[in-house]
Amino acid sequence: MNYTIRNAKASDAQAIHDIYGYYAENTFVTFTEVNPSVSEYRDSIIETQKHYPYIVACDESGKVVGMAYAGQIRHHDAYRFSVEATIYLSHEAPKHTGVGSKLYQELQNRLSEMGYKFMYGVITDDNQDSIEFHKANGFELVGHFTDIGYKFGEWKGIVWYRKQIGSLDDMTLNI
Repeated sequence: MNYTIRNAKASDAQAIHDIYGYYAENTFVTFTEVNPSVSEYRDSIIETQKHYPYIVACDESGKVVGMAYAGQIRHHDAYRFSVEATIYLSHEAPKHTGVGSKLYQELQNRLSEMGYKFMYGVITDDNQDSIEFHKANGFELVGHFTDIGYKFGEWKGIVWYRKQIGSLDDMTLNI
């Protein structure tokens, strides 16, 4: 199957809401417990795209099957060259088609062109599929916080993975 990667539009908010909602309501993949409203996703797409990419993957029919975006890690100025990257594919999307890697690579390319230096992925520490995905896409383990999130009556930890995506010699952001 062929997939198209494009900028997210405000009209994609419902699809993104539905994709993320599955994970929020049924899994430990995200520590979000209540899925935000469609209008909150619409606002998030618009606000995120002021400084970072927010992209979607669509199948041959045009249906959104995944999304990826980046955001500020912390509010302090010194963190401005590093981003936290987020990627979710529909739980109904066919597995092992390469769409996740294609989507993440496009996010990385856009961030690199904008001048960002590091992408970070924050993953529930027992989410082996996501850990292997990040490793396969060139990320390395840089941190582990045990028992940091409590959801569905269980404590879970997170791991931080990092990938350098830009030269540390050029300190210009193109946003």
